[in-house]
Amino acid sequence: MCSFLFTTKHIRNWKKANYFLKFRGPDITKKITFNDHMYIHNLLSITGTFTPQPLIDGNICILFNGEIYNFKDLGDFDNDTKCIIPLYKKYGPSFTQHLDGEFAITLVDYDKDIVVISSDIFKTKPLFYAIEDGYIASASYITPLIDCGYRNPIKANPNETLVIKLSTAKIIDRFEVYHFDLRQYKTSYKDWMTAFHNSIKKRAASHVREKIFIGISSGYDSGAIACEMARQKIYFKGYSHVGSENIDVLDRRKKMLQPYCDIEQYTTTKREWKIAHKFIMKHTESYQYTIHSGRTDYNEYDLALVDDNGSNQFSNLSRKAKRDNRKIHLSGMGGDEIFSDYGFGGESKYQHSNFGGLFPKDLTTIFPWPSFYGSTMESYLAKEEYVGGAYGLESRYPFLDKDVVQEFLSLDVKLKNNYYKNVLHHYFVENNFPFDEGQKIGF
Repeated sequence: MCSFLFTTKHIRNWKKANYFLKFRGPDITKKITFNDHMYIHNLLSITGTFTPQPLIDGNICILFNGEIYNFKDLGDFDNDTKCIIPLYKKYGPSFTQHLDGEFAITLVDYDKDIVVISSDIFKTKPLFYAIEDGYIASASYITPLIDCGYRNPIKANPNETLVIKLSTAKIIDRFEVYHFDLRQYKTSYKDWMTAFHNSIKKRAASHVREKIFIGISSGYDSGAIACEMARQKIYFKGYSHVGSENIDVLDRRKKMLQPYCDIEQYTTTKREWKIAHKFIMKHTESYQYTIHSGRTDYNEYDLALVDDNGSNQFSNLSRKAKRDNRKIHLSGMGGDEIFSDYGFGGESKYQHSNFGGLFPKDLTTIFPWPSFYGSTMESYLAKEEYVGGAYGLESRYPFLDKDVVQEFLSLDVKLKNNYYKNVLHHYFVENNFPFDEGQKIGF
């Protein structure tokens, strides 16, 4: 994970504004003033050659956080960041529609008098911006913008590219990064299986030079990731928090994943929990969850990220990964939000479910459901990004790959509704991988 701050406003104490940002990029912090505007970038170097930012080409300047997985397809680049400006020169602001990755980007073109601010499809990387009193700013977190004197920073939308006129500080265009096809016409899981294989390959095997880890349980999401990693013979470490797990399933998985996975089983002591909690209290800015249901009045608007048990458990897990010098985390984020809506057959497994996992014949009647982009998707992505970022770790999201999601949406409604988390159920059966059918497990 990296982080950045861009502002057209002069500020006195940039180190204060960079306090929470710097943990996300422990390799190097670079601050420059370009055309009288301030750019700060904190680098976590994961892919390709060591490339501090911002990158400047003539009168174009960029700040980037994330990973571009198709950068080799876009040209002869030795680092994914280096593909962005050439792609912009070719396509203009719509260059974001040609990126396959997880990213937050700010690009300033002084000759064309524009600022381009964009998230990826699900805004996997945190992104905020401000347009006030003729000034423009963007940052990975909201606190830096407040420290720069912006009164009302805005949380960027997922799946959106903004184009702002630099001289007038007015939004002149906004458009989708990707448009989903909602036709449910595919009667086979074949294309989804291929998309999932490719998603793991691009995130764990292609151009990867750091060690990988996952939090592995007896549940669906981490199980599918672990199984596919082993199938592709990619070495990784799994950390298994022993609590409400199905130990039999977990033990059988452990045997099947050898020799590609070393699994460390652990319990979280009160002392470890306190250490993990204290760490994120000090190293993450304040963040309130916005979890709600689309069909009831249920909400969790008063829950702070640092008080969530999942955040603290992930903090403890991240401490172990940091100890083992493992920097890339493959997350199961999106499995509940996309494939099941935290329910099955119309019955909710959690109160924030929107339609009980019973997909309708016409997807347009529910799309996008609240947790597709927001609610638990937004809140739990923040958990992964804020906590992992505090440790200088990078999370990648195989289930949020655009092809994985698109292939799921394209499945015939009967396939979607046959089993709980139907695509993962099918995947386990096809690969003879043990799972606890119908159970939602994990911290």
